[in-house]
Amino acid sequence: MKILDRGSSLLWLLFSLYAGIESFRLGIGTPTNPGMGFTAFGASGLLGILSFILFWQSMVRKGEATAPPVFSGSSWSKVVLVLIAILLYAFVMPGVGYLLGTFLLMSFLFWILSPGRVWRVLAYSFLTTTITYYVFAKLLNAQLPEGLLRF
Repeated sequence: MKILDRGSSLLWLLFSLYAGIESFRLGIGTPTNPGMGFTAFGASGLLGILSFILFWQSMVRKGEATAPPVFSGSSWSKVVLVLIAILLYAFVMPGVGYLLGTFLLMSFLFWILSPGRVWRVLAYSFLTTTITYYVFAKLLNAQLPEGLLRF
């Protein structure tokens, strides 16, 4: 496990250095007047710091870690269904609209998490859709697809 942590952290550290150099070439600007590479530079810096911390921990750690495999006990059918639902949402939302599309997606996702409680699934879906619509459409003035409901 230590050798895998060392290798992957060095790979990500090299990638963060490359991304930092390229974003610096784009121009990072200043915090009050950010350039095109500002966000990428910050993200590459954070990635570099985290990969260095992982590398340092793998050097200092004594013995081998005995962690269980990452995906042990996962329900792959649910993972695949969620991925399909999100892809379908991305294709259908422009035609159906944000409100109806998001309500249907949230209903499906909440139903996957806790099947059997239909009223709870519908209530949580309605709440999630309403809150996100208010935040994005009203507070942030984002243009969301109107679709069938014309809101």
